[in-house]
Amino acid sequence: MEKNRSFYILIVGIVAGASFWASSAPDGLGFVAQKLGFLGPSVQHSAPLTAYVVPGLGADPLSTILSGLIGIGLCAGVVGLYTFIRSSSLKKQ
Repeated sequence: MEKNRSFYILIVGIVAGASFWASSAPDGLGFVAQKLGFLGPSVQHSAPLTAYVVPGLGADPLSTILSGLIGIGLCAGVVGLYTFIRSSSLKKQ
């Protein structure tokens, strides 16, 4: 259990540290479209963590860190669920 706890603390530290280098520049496709002049008006969609901002916290570094941790948690949950379902179906065979 202590090994897992250290791993999670390491992951939180990496996400917190890396969030300070997150770019506010557009992604690669948006950058090229802007550079070549065919970037038109885009349709804005609402999402829970739009622009890496946690609702209620505003656009500050803590919000960016939390949104990164939420994303990692969601991805880990999907992978964990898939692994659980896969291992359950293999045991039945």
